[in-house]
Amino acid sequence: MARPAPSPLRAALAALVLALPAFAPAAEATGPARPIGLVVTADLGGGGQLGTGSAYDPPGIFELEVGAAYDVVFGISPQVSFVLGMAPRASFAIRPGLSWFIPETPFYVRVAFDASTQVGSLSWRWLLLGGGVTIRITDVLGVMGEIDSGAPLASGAGVPLLLRAGAVARF
Repeated sequence: MARPAPSPLRAALAALVLALPAFAPAAEATGPARPIGLVVTADLGGGGQLGTGSAYDPPGIFELEVGAAYDVVFGISPQVSFVLGMAPRASFAIRPGLSWFIPETPFYVRVAFDASTQVGSLSWRWLLLGGGVTIRITDVLGVMGEIDSGAPLASGAGVPLLLRAGAVARF
């Protein structure tokens, strides 16, 4: 049996199907995974409150802080931290704020509001202004040190001076 000659339409379709891979976008080179911008910290801090009132005495502070930030654009990261105060007495605090990780350096600055149960109920205590340094050990893990001060938002809260050190993970 003789085979019919291919039609011009079939030949054009076959050529088109064979040419489709040339129009596909090039695959990206596989390399190290790029971080998504999530920064998680855990640290211990301590310090004091200068000029405190009777509700905030004694003025010494010791606390554990765990926080998360997300790099949105140009190193600016909204953040929230949860604080377990262990001295002068047990308390809880929440610190929403913003951090700016200075590009191409290990330094950052931060501004945060502090609401604490140090006087019994959750109430605004300070506006914190500070900065720190993050030293990377690996692409993901590092250590950090930070200093904060600021302004009291409540009568008798005093001016804070907090030092903290801990671990940081960047994802």
